[in-house]
Amino acid sequence: MNATALFLVPMARAASLEATHGRGMAIADALLTELGGGLTPEPHPYGKTVCARLPGALLWPRPSVRPAVATKIREGNLMKLERLPALELADRARMAPPSQEAMIPFRGVPTLPMPEHVVEAARTAAGEVFPRRGRGSAPLRQAIASHLAAAYGLTVDPEGELLITHGAQHGMSVALRALLSPGDEVVVPAPSYFFDGMIRLAGARPVYVPSDESRGWDHVPAAVEAAITPATRALLLCNPNNPTGYVPGRERLSGLLDIAARHGLTVFSDESYERYVWDGPGYVPQMLLRERHPDLVTVTSLSKNYAFTSWRIGYVHAPAHLLEPIHHAFEWDAINVGDVAQAAAHAVMTGPQDWIEQELATMRARRDILRAGLERAGLASVRPDAGVFVFVDCAPLGFRGRRLERLLLDHGVTAIAGDAFAGPDTHIRMVYGGSAADLEEAGRRLTGLARREARPALVE
Repeated sequence: MNATALFLVPMARAASLEATHGRGMAIADALLTELGGGLTPEPHPYGKTVCARLPGALLWPRPSVRPAVATKIREGNLMKLERLPALELADRARMAPPSQEAMIPFRGVPTLPMPEHVVEAARTAAGEVFPRRGRGSAPLRQAIASHLAAAYGLTVDPEGELLITHGAQHGMSVALRALLSPGDEVVVPAPSYFFDGMIRLAGARPVYVPSDESRGWDHVPAAVEAAITPATRALLLCNPNNPTGYVPGRERLSGLLDIAARHGLTVFSDESYERYVWDGPGYVPQMLLRERHPDLVTVTSLSKNYAFTSWRIGYVHAPAHLLEPIHHAFEWDAINVGDVAQAAAHAVMTGPQDWIEQELATMRARRDILRAGLERAGLASVRPDAGVFVFVDCAPLGFRGRRLERLLLDHGVTAIAGDAFAGPDTHIRMVYGGSAADLEEAGRRLTGLARREARPALVE
């Protein structure tokens, strides 16, 4: 592992988190208690508050949320939000000068043409007129309930507990706006997906809590609990985690839900990568543990699990007392999801799965090809148990943040720096859904970069 085994994310950035120095140090104390002794206080390496050095690890409240993502400016009635980091980077890659190395065609989840039974369902639906159903088509919600029962033994009321949305991103955004109020705080174990803008659009504030890289980016319950204040209203999880590929086991997930229950928090969980688990304890839906705490909201994406990105379909699963206000907010936001897309979604869920399972079966091998190339380049990474991404420590390259992204783009490698995920900006998220040849080429290019003349210090 690299020397920076832990980080303490944006507790010191008042503009983005409005968090106090005291809370940042409380989280640090909790992490240090969890990890054991060897603590020596010392000045922060960038002159911002204090940090602590453990044996082989530096724990520091460095402002690591990307400023562009965390910015919220009001001019009159206008709120300005920066773009979603992944989409902004994709546009930068498309506009790269032709003199640069050719871009390696990375991709995440499978991008496959739909099988004929899905195309036929869409074709048939296009010629029909459907009654408007705000919560989504009854057949699709029944198919989701049947899937959850067959796969995980969950009993789901399709009428009262499921809402069809325009993807998981939409479902999470609507759920947050429905259940949070201005000034509320949301605790987010980090690194994590781009929830920042969604939380802020709800008028709330994200409070990021560091996960333990030395233990596979494990969430630290004591640190999560230390971040809770009287303003905290929710805990937000990404399970399996994007960008680290961490999957909490049943015991860890139970501990987190118990914390939420003690403090009366709603738990939001993005569980979009349920079919992308390769190793580790296995995916445990939080709804399997609802006897520990009733206030749970799960959002899921068909884009990942059924190569359904172009159709924009997902769903919210929540108990009736939470789904009702979420449904009300959804109606003001979108009224309902298109019927043709829902018909296609029903077909893709209930029809043959061999076309997608063949693709999913290759993903573990692709992960290992990419990590082998990273190892040859001297770039450390925790083996992800799930997902389509590897979170890579690029400190040996000598750059961080936007400079690191630009360096990689100049060599045809598109990767998002870790601060976009409220993680260390010396890291990057790389996806491994491309071909074996492309993944091997990425390893070769990174090896060439790593062998260049060593730089004396990290460049911001």
